[in-house]
Parts: sequence; structure tokens; C-alpha cells
Amino acid sequence: MKWISLLLVMLTADDGFAKQNIMHSLYLADRTAFDDDELSVIGEFGFLMASGNTNTSTITAKINTSQELTAWSYQIISNALYKQNQQQADGEKNNETSAQKLFLSGQLDHKLSEPDDRLFIYGEYENNRFSGFRFQAALAAGWTSRLWHDDQSEFKYSVGPGYAVSELEEYNTEENNVDGNNVEENTNNIIVRAAMEYKRKVSDTATFRQFVSTEADQEFTKTKSETSLSTKLTGALAMKLSFVMNLDTSVGPDIEELDTEAAVTLVYQFF
Repeated sequence: MKWISLLLVMLTADDGFAKQNIMHSLYLADRTAFDDDELSVIGEFGFLMASGNTNTSTITAKINTSQELTAWSYQIISNALYKQNQQQADGEKNNETSAQKLFLSGQLDHKLSEPDDRLFIYGEYENNRFSGFRFQAALAAGWTSRLWHDDQSEFKYSVGPGYAVSELEEYNTEENNVDGNNVEENTNNIIVRAAMEYKRKVSDTATFRQFVSTEADQEFTKTKSETSLSTKLTGALAMKLSFVMNLDTSVGPDIEELDTEAAVTLVYQFF
């Protein structure tokens, strides 16, 4: 019934869309117009190594590319995480991978007569070695809008139907690897995807960001939440504190539905 509730939101959204001009006049009267052809490429990198009683190494990297054109805008995100632990058994030390994830997403928006009201198409691909899936992918299209956008804050949302594909597999916990021959089944589902993003400049050098997205079908829900605070160190270099929660109710019985990540990373804006 989750996807039915989200569909009702979409069906009743037409009335909200009819009121967009009123909302824009209330919230956007003093908005600073964004520049066309504004390209942004932001790289993010984090590394942690611990030795002693616990020997671990963690690497995280992310690239976020976005651009505002006259009639179009797009955003492409790539995110990778790798973690390795050193285990000692029978007097021998072995390195074991405990996290390995690759995530790719892209969204293309077409601006309507009001540039903050847009139609979008979104796609994502995730390969998480320890999620119980060989891969998960989704494609969605629908309506997106910036409710407001000024020098201090920004809020935008999107909602639309889509299609999700995933391939389940059985993970061999004893050997700590994935047996590619143990593929159980492919799942294909119609979904509804909704997302929102809020940014606020809390000081001259610090920015708060909250992002939430959810993909739901009749049985399962996949939700991601990212809360972050970025502080500028120099002109193009910043430090970022982030907390990410990934909830996937479609995972197997031996895998936790909720996965969390806390990180401190360096962020560099190339453009």
C-alpha cells in the first residue's frame, strides 16, 4: 500500500502545481537569478587507517557534477566506499574486505516556462558486495521543482513513477566471498520515487544540507538520508561532516535492513 499512498500524492499534486505561481511570488520575489551554463564539479575524498589492537583502512570517494543550462540542467554523482580489516587466526594475519560499494546516479531536468518547475528523468545503479544483491538499478521520471532558491537557502523536491531491477544472490559468510553461481532470482518492480533536498548557509563559511530519497513498491521500501555540514577551509577546499542512513527492507533475513555511515572528508570544488 506504500506505493498507492505515494501515487495519491502525485494525483493530488496537480492542485499544488496550480498554486505554484502563488508560492513563487511569496518565496521567490527577491530570489537572485542563477547563472546559465554554470558548471560545478566537486570532488570528495576521505581516508582512515587504524593500527594497534584494531587494524582497519577505509577509503571513500565521491564526484558530483552538475550544470544549469538555459532549458536543461543535469547532475551526475559517483560514490565509492571500500573498507578492509586485518584479522588474525592461527597466528596468521589476513586482510578481509568488510565493505565495498559503488553507486552511480544521474538526473536530467527539462525546464518549463517557470525555470524552477521541471520534468525530470533519473537513473541509478548500485553494486554493494555485502547487500545480498549482485546489483540494484532504477529508472524514474516525473515532476521536480525548486520551491525557493536564494543566497541563503534552497529547497527542491521531485516525485514520479519508475521501474526497479535487482538481482539477488546468496552470500557465503563462512568463506567471506560471493559465489556468483548462487544467484537466486531477478526482481522487476514498478516503483514510485520521491526525493527532497534542503540547503542552508549557516555562516559565511558553513553550509548545512539534508537530502532524503525513497523508492517504494507494493512490498518493499528503499530509503536514503544524508545529513551533512560543510565548512570552507580555503577558497576551493572544504571539510565535510556527514551522516548517511540507508534503509532497504528487501534484503535477506541475515542482513541488516539499516546501514549507517559517518564520515569526515575533504571536499574540493574544481569548478
